Amino acid sequence: MPEPRGDVQSRLQMHRDYWDRKDLAHPLVAFRITPDFFLSRNYHAAHHLLVPGKVILPEMLVVDDFLPDYERMYQESEDIGQDAFFTAEPYISIPWMEAMLGCEVTAGDASFISRHYLTSPDQLEKLELRADNPWLEKYLEFAAKLVKFSEGRFPIGQPILRGPVDVAGALMGQAEMVMAMVDEPELMRKAFLKIGGFLRTVDTKMRELVPPFHGGEALGFYHVWTPGRCIWYQEDLATIISPDMYDDFLREPERNICQGCQYTFIHLHPAAFFILDNLLENDFLAAIQVNKDVGGPSVPEMLPKIRRIAERKNFVFWGDLTLDDIKCLRENLSARGLFFFTTADDLDHAKRLLDAVRAW
Repeated sequence: MPEPRGDVQSRLQMHRDYWDRKDLAHPLVAFRITPDFFLSRNYHAAHHLLVPGKVILPEMLVVDDFLPDYERMYQESEDIGQDAFFTAEPYISIPWMEAMLGCEVTAGDASFISRHYLTSPDQLEKLELRADNPWLEKYLEFAAKLVKFSEGRFPIGQPILRGPVDVAGALMGQAEMVMAMVDEPELMRKAFLKIGGFLRTVDTKMRELVPPFHGGEALGFYHVWTPGRCIWYQEDLATIISPDMYDDFLREPERNICQGCQYTFIHLHPAAFFILDNLLENDFLAAIQVNKDVGGPSVPEMLPKIRRIAERKNFVFWGDLTLDDIKCLRENLSARGLFFFTTADDLDHAKRLLDAVRAW
């Protein structure tokens, strides 16, 4: 069976040490070669779908057409000589959970969006995820074909599967969701639990198709290898509720999502740093991932928050990190528990960034 190039066992041990929060010579680093953050366009097979207003149906995604894109990205990641293992996910730009739960998916010129359709919060109680759901079937088709295509060279992981508050907001509208949390709190608590259960169902069905990768798994989208079971989720709409509401409504659903998985993390934007205290107290979260957002705070501005995370949890930093960013982090943090996933314009750019990280 083919294997990734390079010293595989050394890379695996680095990941084990990362999760064990041991001292590292330098942070682990992964790369994505892409001209911008619109990763939809990084898949040539999807270009014909990126027509503003075009309604996307699952049968429009021809998995075999995407395989050359995965091969190209795999080869790029190995050519860089990065620490991480390229991880293939069902096409990362589809809002999978929202589509599976009934939202219409439409295209823009650079991404895909879902349109809410529920008109009252009580409709959340009637949601179901059947085994013959066409979007679920397409998701699992991606997983099965990627396993066969990989031939053991790279792991298969989950793409973005949004968490309970994000999915509820997508299904019924963001303002409507917040008002329902105020007016129908018990109904919404049950709905968030139900949506979290759907996420675990999707994860379980995919896990049945995906074999271990060198005895472990991988967190998709971020390409972090884990020695055991893993899962990640995001709650971007936490930015429109208070920290107290976050704990009240989402602590139990998120704990259920993470149950049985030792290697867990949540995706976070700097705009949601106000829930950081909540997240640092969550014993079911092993890591916190933070974006360097376009137009958001700079790395020096985020440094106090990053330091707080790194002191308590494993940290994953995603974005277009620059040489100055890496220098700032190197001068202010130890490498323990740090993982960077950075975009780069081309192979030479990636290698310059890699050299800067390895000079830690």
